[in-house]
Amino acid sequence: MGTDAKNIKLSVIVPFYNAEKDLKRCVESLMQQIDDTMELILINDASTDSSMSVLRNVLQKLGNPQSVHLLENEYNKGAALTRQYGLDKAQGEFFIYCDADDWIEDGMFRTLLACAEERQADVVCSPFYYDFEKGSKRVDFKTQTFPNLNDAPLDTVHFSLCNKIIRRKIVTEHKLQFFPYVNCWEDLGLVSRVLMFTNRVEIIDKPFYHYIKIGNESLSSASMERVLNDHLTLVPLMEKWIADGHTQFVADYAGFLKFLKFTAKIKLLRGKNKDIRRWKATFSETNKGILSYKNVPWHYRILFFLVNILPVGLVDFVFKKIL
Repeated sequence: MGTDAKNIKLSVIVPFYNAEKDLKRCVESLMQQIDDTMELILINDASTDSSMSVLRNVLQKLGNPQSVHLLENEYNKGAALTRQYGLDKAQGEFFIYCDADDWIEDGMFRTLLACAEERQADVVCSPFYYDFEKGSKRVDFKTQTFPNLNDAPLDTVHFSLCNKIIRRKIVTEHKLQFFPYVNCWEDLGLVSRVLMFTNRVEIIDKPFYHYIKIGNESLSSASMERVLNDHLTLVPLMEKWIADGHTQFVADYAGFLKFLKFTAKIKLLRGKNKDIRRWKATFSETNKGILSYKNVPWHYRILFFLVNILPVGLVDFVFKKIL
């Protein structure tokens, strides 16, 4: 890769698959702020549309700068393995991801890097926008201090890889990798383990990143099942990672693991294919203390509590239209 690794402050990693409609806007927004201390790594996950043609046209107009590196998978590998491929090739002191259908306002990278240097932070985060067809919504952290992992909401703003820079030394020193084939919550799986090793996390009170939410507000039954399976798969992988050499985290992050288990099975109570019996039996130990889950809105806590204590038939009858 052409850029001098010693001078790279930030690696910006963009996996893409069939992103022909949005890739131009994404790459152009990134290139507006890529300077000679940064590198842009683009990974084509075996797209079958014209994504590569769109990308080559954009890069040609930009003069094919040496700071841009284009990688390709031989076959479609999915989000986790493609993200890992980009991270393996990264050389920057910090790294960040951008999804190919999103875009970033100018100044994000310089602002986050300046904060990291000034505060000696391992992770620097910022709020973001959800862009809908009819306007945008700013999504903020609940406080300006990043919470302890046990207290953090398992949401996008806290666990996305797209609104934060991360010191790459953390993942290399501790051999942290994405869990293979977990393509939803793959970011949570990595960020949560990064946070276990960080010395300092900072939050910048300015949003830059735009998550596009047009046309993908709801999930089909098949998509929801894939998401559910990934969520349920992540939990034992996280437990195994802790058991296989990181037992110091068992006591420290028991609360996080319990809430992760509870959150992982929530989709069992959604949609036409909800399965109340399976929900009760899956990670059943997490059903104790439901009312204490502070990151769950109180009305949902009451709902989950009732689902747990009432007979399945009665639950199905009473909550048929609610769940």
